[in-house]
Amino acid sequence: MSDKQIKWLILIIPTMIIGLWEYIRHEFLLSYISMELGNWLSPVIVFVVTMIFLVPLFQRYEQLQEQLKKEREEKAILQERERLAHELHDGIAQSLFLCTVQIKQMKQKKEKDQEWETLDKHLRQIHDDVRHSISNLKSAPAPTLHSTFKTRVQELTDQFFADTGIEVSLDLSIQEVELSPKEKIELLACLQEALSNIRKHAHATRVDIHFYHTQKGWYFNIEDNGQGFTENPFFKPDRYGLKIMRDRVASIQGKLTFKRQQGKTILTITKGEQ
Repeated sequence: MSDKQIKWLILIIPTMIIGLWEYIRHEFLLSYISMELGNWLSPVIVFVVTMIFLVPLFQRYEQLQEQLKKEREEKAILQERERLAHELHDGIAQSLFLCTVQIKQMKQKKEKDQEWETLDKHLRQIHDDVRHSISNLKSAPAPTLHSTFKTRVQELTDQFFADTGIEVSLDLSIQEVELSPKEKIELLACLQEALSNIRKHAHATRVDIHFYHTQKGWYFNIEDNGQGFTENPFFKPDRYGLKIMRDRVASIQGKLTFKRQQGKTILTITKGEQ
């Protein structure tokens, strides 16, 4: 039922009911019901009709408005992601590519040096990271009317398995309506970054992903059996992805932890009391 139909029903139903009541009362019930009692019964009938028919219509109308609001939020976020992707592609990515070409030309003119090799390696890594970010922005991880959060997680993990051959186990106990559009987008972006880090650095053979609700929030856990780390990765100056991930989690009032336990690297994102 559309917004327009609901509005017309809200306007028409009380009018039709009270008109029908007055007609029946004056034509058939005057000998049984006095005018005073009839006048008292009119608002009672309107109240009963309102509770039976109009209250559900108002609730349905509010649900439609809330759904429309979420769709507008998702559309605005997707448009912003597309704008950022274009800016990255037209600005930073092309500049980095030009720098890479210039460095290769300079290396050919001069003797090979370890500093040149290091600079070239770092620049290519930055270029790859920017390209990966552009790809992530254009891939539109936000769930739409035809793509739920669970579906997008499944798509990301299926693509990860196809690219790496690393087995992924999913345990998603979640209700779609309990996550806001922003939470869905930020969590999917964090999952993309985590899988990218596992692919590039972990040398893992298995990834386990868990998502379930707690008493006053939710718990998102990504584990891998890779080589892990020996010191806090957030203290390393070149770990931009992890720092951006931490900022994303903070933007949805969540908490991010990163630890090594029983031969596994565990990244956890939580919100609310556990």
